[in-house]
Amino acid sequence: MITQKQFICGQQEERNLKSKINKLKAYSMKLNTIIYSIFLITILSSCGVPQEEFDKFQNEKKELLKENEQLLTELNECKFGAEKIIAEVKKAYADKKYSIARQNINMLYSKHPESPKNSEFKSLLKKIEKDELVEKERKEAVEKERTRLANIDNTGMWSVSHYVDDFGEPTKEGYIRNSSYIGGLFSNTATQNSALNVRFLISNSSNISIKLFEYAGNNPVKAYSSESYRVLTQGADGKRLKLTATNYSDRLSFSKTDSRKVHSVLMKGGQIKFKIYEIDTPTTEYDFTISEADWYENAYRKLKGN
Repeated sequence: MITQKQFICGQQEERNLKSKINKLKAYSMKLNTIIYSIFLITILSSCGVPQEEFDKFQNEKKELLKENEQLLTELNECKFGAEKIIAEVKKAYADKKYSIARQNINMLYSKHPESPKNSEFKSLLKKIEKDELVEKERKEAVEKERTRLANIDNTGMWSVSHYVDDFGEPTKEGYIRNSSYIGGLFSNTATQNSALNVRFLISNSSNISIKLFEYAGNNPVKAYSSESYRVLTQGADGKRLKLTATNYSDRLSFSKTDSRKVHSVLMKGGQIKFKIYEIDTPTTEYDFTISEADWYENAYRKLKGN
C-alpha cells in the first residue's frame, strides 16, 4: 500500500520532471533561435557584420548547449535513476503487476549493475514466478467454477440413477453411471480385438466399479471366485496410474484408495484411457477410452445433493 508520504513524494517528483521537460523545450527553442541567428550572421558577415556580434552568438550557443546537456542528464537520472527504478519495482510488485516489476528489475541491473538491490531483486524474481503461478491457478479455478455454474445442469455423458430393491423399486442409494456404453476392445486366447462395452458404477468417490461386457453383449464378465486385475489409466493431463481391481461377482471393484484416484482423474474431465489385464491370465486384455469425461463434477455434486 502506498503511504501518504510516498504519494506526496511521487507528486513532487512528477512536478519536477514536468518542470525539467518544460525547461528543455524552452532551451531547445532558444537554441534554434541562436543557431538561426548565427546562420544569418554568417551569411551577412560578408556585408560587414561585426566579429564581436558573431562571437557573442557563438558563446551563447556553447553555453546553451552545455545547459541543455546538463538538463538531459538530470532528466535521464530522474527517469532512470536507481532510486526511481527501485521504487517502481516495489510499487509494481505491491500492485501485483508482475511483468512491470520484472521489467524494472532488469532495467536496474542494466543501468545500475553496482546497485546492492540487484542481489535482493534476484530473489524477488523467483518469488514473482511463484506468485504468477499462484495467480494463474487462481484465475483458472475462478474460470472453471464460472463455467461449471453456467452449465450447472449439464452432466455430459454421466447420469445419476438409484439402485433398486428386490421388488425393482428405486432405493435412496444413488450412483453415477455412463448414460451410454463406452465402447472398446478385448482380447484373450479365443479372440482378438473383439467388441467390448463398459459401464461405470460410482456410489461415491471411495466406491467405484466397472462392468465389462464382452462381445458388446448384455452379460457382464463374472467371477466365481475373486479374480484380480491390473488397471492402467492415463488422464487428460497425460499422467499415468497403475491400479488394481478385484471381481467378486459381476464387476471389477477398486479399493477405497484406488477409487479415489480414479475419481480424481474423472474430475479433471477430458479424454481418459484404460487398459485392464487379468493378473492370473495375462493374455486377457481389455482396452477402452472415455473420449470426453467432462461434467463428471456436476454429476457428482448432483449425487451428493450439492
